[in-house]
Amino acid sequence: MPRTSVLFSLCLAGAVTPLFGAVPTGWTFQIQARSSLDPGIAPLNLPFPSSLSSQYVSLDNDGSVVTRVILGGSATEGFFYGINGTGGIILSVNSPEPAFSAYHDHRDGLIALEDAGSIVIDTSGNLMIDYPPGGPEGVSNFSGMTMDSSGAICYRGDFGSEDKNIIDEYIDGVRSPTQLANTYDGNYSFLFAPRMNESRQVVGNTIPQTGPTRRILRWEPGGSATTIAETGANWNSFVNSTAIADSGDVAFSARRTADSVWEVNRSDGSVVTMIADGNDPDISNSSIANFPPSVNSDGWVAFRATDVAFNSTALWVGDGENLVKLIEYDQMIDTDLGPLALGFDFGGFTGKQVTNGVVDINDNGQVAFEAFLRNGTIGVFVATPVAADPCPSPPDFVDDDQLDIFDVFAFLDAYAAMDPAADFTGEGTFDIFDVFGFLDVFNAGCV
Repeated sequence: MPRTSVLFSLCLAGAVTPLFGAVPTGWTFQIQARSSLDPGIAPLNLPFPSSLSSQYVSLDNDGSVVTRVILGGSATEGFFYGINGTGGIILSVNSPEPAFSAYHDHRDGLIALEDAGSIVIDTSGNLMIDYPPGGPEGVSNFSGMTMDSSGAICYRGDFGSEDKNIIDEYIDGVRSPTQLANTYDGNYSFLFAPRMNESRQVVGNTIPQTGPTRRILRWEPGGSATTIAETGANWNSFVNSTAIADSGDVAFSARRTADSVWEVNRSDGSVVTMIADGNDPDISNSSIANFPPSVNSDGWVAFRATDVAFNSTALWVGDGENLVKLIEYDQMIDTDLGPLALGFDFGGFTGKQVTNGVVDINDNGQVAFEAFLRNGTIGVFVATPVAADPCPSPPDFVDDDQLDIFDVFAFLDAYAAMDPAADFTGEGTFDIFDVFGFLDVFNAGCV
């Protein structure tokens, strides 16, 4: 075949090969805080004694994290805010009973905390907005609270023996809640905690009064609702909690009707993409049901489950094509004390544990998580994806510091001759993937 015909064929093939935005295999990890109950091991960015056990972590797009901390001494609990490895307790209370729940959210310098109602503070702990129980909707015991960057919050509130899903805000100083759903108008028997994104789309799991046993809905800003998934032919059970990205993508975990295998899914409202399922040889099927996933606007989904390799709580990130195991038991990770092994063996029924609490992912692909360390302390970490080198091998085969048709011809000659310079995969064989590799770096303009 003439080289020009080959070139035309290669360009057609190359037009479908780039997969930008895929979950990479390379990641860096930075510790933000570390709790300790051991007098011989000092904590990081937290007072002693302190514990992060069973806490949630929230992650903003700038890489900052917030988590609740159990304290000792003059305060019983508090909230940590940190970024780039520095931070500290910004709010603490002393109360014989828990004053705040594990739910919290933060965006653009505002942090929403959940008590009987909700308060919004800044990153220094100053009160910015107060949402006490009651208000125009007469609700109490807020749960599942999330927030947008204006300080408006979304939650499920108790209304006597009934529930309401509400978006709450102040307009010109007047508290102005909007009710999305309730359990007394004939539509729903139960509402699970909702989640809101920046556009005020809200996702929530529901138990309808008629029809399927479960239905996951995404309420749109105008008030209409889109069915994301419901029990029936495809699934017969859902994890109670769901997640929503600013793009409107929803993540949920469901058990398939056909084979009772659990799966982690992403939906844009019309197409459901499976991220992972219990048929994966390293994922314990039933463990997917234990914790909710998190999703970002690129469609990346982070979730925790028990792995088969170590029978411990691991963490994965996937996009429907690539699935990367981010952390696992015995993995070495950098800390303020130097490299430490992840995971602690509690023995008995609890066994080996790594991932602690619920994880979060932001629109830069960063993942925040809390993990047990081998020395018995618990760390808060931010994992950052490392982009693959767009120019792993130079495509300038003519070596004239420019890319043109002559480099393509030179590559084809080298490929036909099985010259090692044309082995772009580095596998020692010559196939179509070497051609794709050349086209990728050629189209990227690498010299």
